[in-house]
Amino acid sequence: MKRTCLHCALARALRAESSTLAERGVVLRFERSEPVWLPASGMRLYRGVRRLLRQAAGHAAPGAAKLAVIDIAGKSHVEVTATVTVPGGSRVLGVAFPRHVPGALARGFTEGLDLG
Repeated sequence: MKRTCLHCALARALRAESSTLAERGVVLRFERSEPVWLPASGMRLYRGVRRLLRQAAGHAAPGAAKLAVIDIAGKSHVEVTATVTVPGGSRVLGVAFPRHVPGALARGFTEGLDLG
């Protein structure tokens, strides 16, 4: 499985959803972070991030919103979160992408070995 850059998928999704966000008066802030390479197809990452941006546009009141990539060493996944202003407060929406190839983890443990 090839690895795909999450930031590249994020940039494409932001371009695709920027007009919808602007129409609703939502201004996204995104702080720079290091590139993250994940063992998933670009299509899967793009669709996940685009779905998150659509949810953010649907829930957000006009104003500022914050997009963040949460990449913590030791976690099994990387998260992309969108914090949006809603009437009466704020709401955090997110999508997570695994750091491992699905189905490959069990091969690293004796429980996943076929000893039959």
